This record gives sequence, structure tokens and C-alpha cells, in this order.
Amino acid sequence: MAFEELNLSPGTWLAMNCASLPSENNCQLLIAAPEDQKEDLIDAAAEHAAAKHGHTNDEKLHASLAGLIETLQVQPV
Repeated sequence: MAFEELNLSPGTWLAMNCASLPSENNCQLLIAAPEDQKEDLIDAAAEHAAAKHGHTNDEKLHASLAGLIETLQVQPV
């Protein structure tokens, strides 16, 4: 399946890309959400960081993750 086939709503999306961070297990997880679901994205990324990378899911982690958000533009198909 091509990215364009995911039927995502056009507009600004936010992403957390685990591949852009150093990790012992070479994690390649990419999590994305529409910009109005920023907190959901941070919550999901924090849960992943705690479960798979041994971080503590706390306010400090959430603040750190918020600074790592990348912006994507999804174009209409």
C-alpha cells in the first residue's frame, strides 16, 4: 500500500519518528496524528517510549517528546 492510499485527511499532521532518535533496538516506529490531536500523539509516543525503551512515562517525558514533534503536510489525493 502506498502512503497516499491511507485515506488520510489533507492538511497538517504531526509525527513522532522513533527512527530519528538513537535506540539500542533500531526502532523504526512512526506515529502520526492530525494537528488537533497533538496531545493524543504525545500520549501514544510516551506509552511507546515507556513500554519499549524503558523511559518513565511522566510529565518530563511528555515535555521532551513535545519538542521532538515533526510536521507533515498531507496533500489531497
